[in-house]
Amino acid sequence: MGLHHLYEVSLKFLHLNRKEEVMNQLVSRKQRKNTMDRRSTFALITTAIVWLSIIFDANSAIAQSAEDIEGVKTASKGFYAALAVLDNGEAMDKIWAHTPYITFVGPRSKSVIVGWDDQKKYWQKNNKLFLQRDVVLPDPQIHVNGNLAWEIGREAGDVKMSNGGIHRSSHMVTNVYEKIEGRWLIVSHHAQPTPK
Repeated sequence: MGLHHLYEVSLKFLHLNRKEEVMNQLVSRKQRKNTMDRRSTFALITTAIVWLSIIFDANSAIAQSAEDIEGVKTASKGFYAALAVLDNGEAMDKIWAHTPYITFVGPRSKSVIVGWDDQKKYWQKNNKLFLQRDVVLPDPQIHVNGNLAWEIGREAGDVKMSNGGIHRSSHMVTNVYEKIEGRWLIVSHHAQPTPK
C-alpha cells in the first residue's frame, strides 16, 4: 500500500465519519423536534384545559352570582342611605368594612383616606358641613368576582350645605365591595365630578 492509497482510505474514513456525524445530528434534531412537538402539544392541551376550566367556572359563577349581585345592590343602597344620615359616622360604621386597607376619595378630597380609623374621623368631621345630602346611584354597572365586587356609574342628588349653599351633585363613582363573613361591605369609594 502506497502513501497515496492510505491517504484516500483516510479521506473516505473521514468522509464516512462526517456523514455518520451529520446523520447523527439529523436524527438528534428530529428527536429534539419530536420532544419540542410533544412539549408544544402538551402546552397547548394544558392551556386549552385551563381556559375551559375558566370558562366553565365563569359560567358557574354567573349562575351562582345572582344572589351576590343582589347582596351588592343591598350594600350599595345601604351606602347611599348612610350618606344621607348626617350623624357622627355611626351609619357609615354599619356598611363599611373595618379594615386597614379600605379607601375613600370623595368629590372634594385632596388625598386618599386609608383605613377605617381615619375614615371614621372623616365622617365625623365632614358630616358637619351638610344640612342635607340626598344622593343616589340610579343605574350602576355591577360585576361580582368571587368575594369582590365593584359598581360604577353616575351618582346624582341634592346637597344643602351648612353655610346655606345648595348644590346639584353629579359625580362619576366607583364603589368596591368585599364579602366578609357572608356580608357585602364597602371597601372603597371614589367619586369625581362629572365632566361638563
